[in-house]
Amino acid sequence: MAGVIQDQYELGQSVKKSLSELGQEIRLDLSLKPNSNLEAGTIFGTVKDTQGNPVPGATIKIMDKDHNPLAHTVTGPDGSYIISPFPPGPEYHIYAQADGYLLAEQLPFALLPKQQVEKNFILTRDPDALLSIIAGEVMDNQTPPHAVKGAIVNLYQVDELGHETLIAVTYTNEFGQFTFRDLQKGNYIVRISGLGYIPVAISVVISADSTIAKVIATLNVDPQASKGTISGVITDNNNVPIADADVVLYRVEADGSLTPIAVTRTNDEGVYLFTKVPQGDYKIKSTKSITI
Repeated sequence: MAGVIQDQYELGQSVKKSLSELGQEIRLDLSLKPNSNLEAGTIFGTVKDTQGNPVPGATIKIMDKDHNPLAHTVTGPDGSYIISPFPPGPEYHIYAQADGYLLAEQLPFALLPKQQVEKNFILTRDPDALLSIIAGEVMDNQTPPHAVKGAIVNLYQVDELGHETLIAVTYTNEFGQFTFRDLQKGNYIVRISGLGYIPVAISVVISADSTIAKVIATLNVDPQASKGTISGVITDNNNVPIADADVVLYRVEADGSLTPIAVTRTNDEGVYLFTKVPQGDYKIKSTKSITI
């Protein structure tokens, strides 16, 4: 039985030269590179769900030891995949993901020259896959518009009778952006307020699963707002300033309840500042989180 023929070198191409005279002689040399695929290996496998059913259309991703992306492919109708040729290496990471499923990862592996490595996956359903997101951006009414940082964004769910229930609170970042995650289908109202601005309310309807609802809000400067400021220093129990601490400004209502109206962070000296604060009674709350 005849063997399989493989190219020992990569197909090369020389530079162009012309024969323009009768009897002319020219020289065309070419340096061929070894065929790197001769040492390449193969990575293959299947992707199934927890019931043993194949998952077609799943993405298989391979990264190096520093998680730089190297290659990807998609499973076929039977949930199978193959990545070949693939260069040998001491450490690779491989992942699988499909719509509606959690990201799955296999243990890191090495690939030897001409080796075939099988990597099979079992994907678990993502319980939050059908939930939705409201993502927004808050700008002022100047020309050009500027992002409103530290605005309070309240999310209310509206029932069939029109009753509103506060379900989440967040704050805009330095780009005026905010998000609310893990939302069910339904009707919502986003209420936004910022120091020195007239509050706005925007209705949002989430009618389908896995929706990303976009909210663009413009805050108009409140001509009645005072130009007061509130500032201070956040310290620990040893009177050492705390840098990068979160500081929330609350308005004290007539009944003694507290309404958050702005948020900021301290500088390296523990100093914070709120500007364009209307007349009224206020308190602050502050803390600092760490990652452990």
